[in-house]
Amino acid sequence: MISWELKKIIKSKNSIVALILFLILFMQISFVKPMLETENEYFDNVKNKYIVDQRAKNEIAQDKLNNKVQELQAIAGSDSSENKNDDIKLATMAKEKLKSDNGANYIDVSFYQVFESRVTFPFAAILIIAIIVTLSSNIYTDEKLSNVAPIIMSSKQKNKVLYSKLITMIIIPLAVYVLYILTAFFITYIQYGAPVNGHLQGYRISMLSILLRKVSIVQLIGSEIGLLALMFMVVSVFSGLFSFITNNSIQSVSSSVIFISLGKIISIVKLLPNEIRAIAQQCDFIAILFKQSFIPSGYIGDINILSINLDLSILCTVLITMLLILGIGFNVYTFKRILNK
Repeated sequence: MISWELKKIIKSKNSIVALILFLILFMQISFVKPMLETENEYFDNVKNKYIVDQRAKNEIAQDKLNNKVQELQAIAGSDSSENKNDDIKLATMAKEKLKSDNGANYIDVSFYQVFESRVTFPFAAILIIAIIVTLSSNIYTDEKLSNVAPIIMSSKQKNKVLYSKLITMIIIPLAVYVLYILTAFFITYIQYGAPVNGHLQGYRISMLSILLRKVSIVQLIGSEIGLLALMFMVVSVFSGLFSFITNNSIQSVSSSVIFISLGKIISIVKLLPNEIRAIAQQCDFIAILFKQSFIPSGYIGDINILSINLDLSILCTVLITMLLILGIGFNVYTFKRILNK
């Protein structure tokens, strides 16, 4: 049944749109490159011109690393019982990172820096979301429009068909993202060589070195990939749900877009409690897509709920996981209670 679902998707008109998005997605990979640790370019407001640092690459990289280490040392040295809870945690994290990797010498991390940028690139993530919504939001509307839905629901195999659609909703985002990751890895390997030094601390390739927990480069990238994969599955499952409960593709796609924007909408509603808005702001899918929200391996403070202090970044990760489970549950409920009426 699952293979039949996948074949149906490939033969559908929506696959043409998805294919175009796929081509754009893979074409942009080789052009995505952050400013490496060995590079330094900036606009000088005093001289009113763009400056390209001409120093030796290792010298530039060591200078950048020294700045990060100095920031961490300053944070680590501010540990005091008089400080706020957040400051104490940041100081503790800084000490743990420096103990694990004191950053005394720059070691090549170019592969991981470029690879991380590519697999979390906002434009690529938006394209993947567009592919997922295009495919999942039409997973059942096509049957409605072609009058095949009544035949499916009267068949003895209806449960197999419906649950195969649910499994397909989970397969689609994983297949798309894994294929993208493998392609990005292959292209980065060709351009920058084999990945080395992934055991070093993640702060070496991060712009948010102070907020990072004690995680290696590999762990950092893995956690970022895991968060995006989780979000893609949530979007796919709910897009599929809207396909079941709406009447046509326009309604289904529109519902998916509203769902993706829900976190942003909640975060700007001033009538809601500040705690709810703070959670929505960090769990906001749009903010995650544009890398404006939390990183799963970072610390962005605690939030007090019912006199309990909860780590906000961990709480958001848990809530998104629960949202996936809830989406699967809603689909199952739809199969049993709504479509079987």
